[in-house]
Amino acid sequence: MYRATDPATGDPVAVKAIAEELAADEGFRARFRRECEIAASIDHPNLIPVRRSGDGFLAMEWVEGVTLRELAPLEPARAAWIAAQVAAALDAVHARGFVHRDVKPGNVLVGPGDHAYLTDFGLAKEISADPGLTDGGRWLGTVDYAPPEQIRGLPADERSDVYALGATLFQTLTGRVPYPREDDSEKMTAHLHQPPPEHDSPLDPVVRRAMAKDPRARFASAGDLGRAALEAVDS
Repeated sequence: MYRATDPATGDPVAVKAIAEELAADEGFRARFRRECEIAASIDHPNLIPVRRSGDGFLAMEWVEGVTLRELAPLEPARAAWIAAQVAAALDAVHARGFVHRDVKPGNVLVGPGDHAYLTDFGLAKEISADPGLTDGGRWLGTVDYAPPEQIRGLPADERSDVYALGATLFQTLTGRVPYPREDDSEKMTAHLHQPPPEHDSPLDPVVRRAMAKDPRARFASAGDLGRAALEAVDS
């Protein structure tokens, strides 16, 4: 990722480019092209606007800010406000027929006024597509936030992103991942079998519902999660 200047406007832009050592990896290039297409196709205030894209690069509006991972832990009202914005962005992504598959604090950029942006569509996939746990046997995603169905290699849908947003909200509130374990296999086992983690805040019921093992027990949409979070801190 680089900071550059748009030659047409003189404005600063963030340029994401394929690293030289990955340029020959066609699978990586295909995911990058998909990321460019998705990012450019959705206009939403909680998604960073795309200025232009080309072979191996994506230029986006420059946003001064830090990732949510760097800000955590936050007090409940602030955490709820940021989560609701990410939820709104996810609703827009889902409405276009895609699932993000890598919602996590490191993929949420928080700018001035706590304006939040959901970033990184490199693992996004059509909701109706075949299961996408792995490509060529490789894990895709971030295990600390992965829903059980993604770990099992089952199809991901809107509720899979709801689970990951719930895990993200937990870390936003506590400063730690939901299941801190020694290695990825232990984390996967916890996501599959351990109850959702509890914490002491009015958002605890929201997190636990979002991280239900059965997708049918979760919020039906990311927006529902966001609204529940705001209501919980406003009551």
